[in-house]
Amino acid sequence: MLIYEVNLSVDAAIIDAFMAWLKPHIEELLGFEGFLKAILSVQDEPKDQKQRELVVHYYLASETHYQQYIRNHAPRMREDGINRFGHQFTATRRVLTVVNTYAAESD
Repeated sequence: MLIYEVNLSVDAAIIDAFMAWLKPHIEELLGFEGFLKAILSVQDEPKDQKQRELVVHYYLASETHYQQYIRNHAPRMREDGINRFGHQFTATRRVLTVVNTYAAESD
């Protein structure tokens, strides 16, 4: 399993419009083969009042599914955000391989 992590820094002035766009964007990615789930997180106490920091973790079944996404869908998906919001946000990405998972024992 892989985690495809997308870190977003969004101008505070457009955060509502960006969040309204991001939800269906995430849902579209979850429709691609191998995408299992996504978790959207927001930094609680922003360091800079002019920016909001978001992180999306996409869980993928395999490296093959990630490569299919990069090859077949990523350019269009990324372009959509750029066309809508231009330089009012930045995105950085990385891929993590899940080595193990842990959970608290239930009582």
